[in-house]
Amino acid sequence: MIILAPTDETEKYFTSIAKDVWTNYNIRDPDVEYGMKKEFKTLSVSCDLDLGENTVAVKFHYRFLRNTLYCFVEEI
Repeated sequence: MIILAPTDETEKYFTSIAKDVWTNYNIRDPDVEYGMKKEFKTLSVSCDLDLGENTVAVKFHYRFLRNTLYCFVEEI
């Protein structure tokens, strides 16, 4: 999986979270990967991250390109 984080400083943090979100989503819906590859769809998952004093709303956009999973992280 290739993760495109908002900044270089947050890449390691968001990479870990993006992988966890993808794993958990696949546990709940095992057919999502097949459907995304077959229909060329993007999976978008929104969540709020608790960073201690602050909460950050983010959206993870997952998409397969040439059988490689990409995740673009958007702060909303």
